[in-house]
Amino acid sequence: MVDSLTRQSDAGTYGVRAPQMSDAGTYHGDPVVDYVRAPQLVQTMIEAGASKQNLPAGQIFVRGMFGGALLAYATGIAFFAAAQGVPPVIAGLLFPVGFIIINLIGFDLITGYFALVPMAVIHRRMTFGDLVRTWWWVWLGCLAGSLVYDAMVWTSFTLTGATGDTTGVLSAYIIKIATAKTLKYEEFGMAGAFAALVKGMLCNWMVTMGVVLPYCARSAIGKAIATFVPIYMFFAMGYEHMVVNQFIIPTAMMFGAPISQYDFWVGNQVPVTIGNFLGGFLFTGAALGWLFYTRKPVEEPVPPLTRPARP
Repeated sequence: MVDSLTRQSDAGTYGVRAPQMSDAGTYHGDPVVDYVRAPQLVQTMIEAGASKQNLPAGQIFVRGMFGGALLAYATGIAFFAAAQGVPPVIAGLLFPVGFIIINLIGFDLITGYFALVPMAVIHRRMTFGDLVRTWWWVWLGCLAGSLVYDAMVWTSFTLTGATGDTTGVLSAYIIKIATAKTLKYEEFGMAGAFAALVKGMLCNWMVTMGVVLPYCARSAIGKAIATFVPIYMFFAMGYEHMVVNQFIIPTAMMFGAPISQYDFWVGNQVPVTIGNFLGGFLFTGAALGWLFYTRKPVEEPVPPLTRPARP
């Protein structure tokens, strides 16, 4: 009688055996998680890269403008804190805020394109000509957005050139950093250029991780955290980001730094751009694609439903 009642209790209301104590803590089947696994992340990266070819040139340009301007805005805030005596590693906590805005709204950066767009080309989702077109317009947009913000900063803090830097500290700090990013590298010739290139690789490795990691998250706060961590890592270490430098160096030049156009383009932008591409493509796009890309299984056709023959 007891055994019969036990079996009846185990069956439950719907005739399904209730879990026993030995089943506690054990998953049956795939666990439900609140993030996207790496193979699905890679598929999303390919789709994100391929989607850029469908954007009109004007949209790519404006997206890049907002991306460049927001990075410049965030860099200025972090530098303003550092210029007032905040340790740079702490002031750097302010910088990822700009990147979080870029990711949540969907603005673009040429450095993010370095990881996403080549994957779409590799998987034949777009042509090499499409790659060149999207890179050109987003790069031009980032440069334009940075320069517009540079001019606005100079106008704001010099009263349109009527006085010196009214903050008393910001211009001196920007000039110091810009000099280290140009004249200091040139002082060491090819060794300095190679150091700038490697710093560009180290930078965009983390920048592109800050672009793709938010694809793993399903919530705004999750995307913000996934953006913050790698972006802070690169900025706190002082690595070289070509778009960030489009704010730092031209702004320093506006404030009177002895830096020429040659110093800006050849001494910084060329080696840093090459490094940014290599770091973003090799360490993020190609690496994640090689490790986790899986072809979508071919679905077998579902046989049509047939009514059973009546007797």
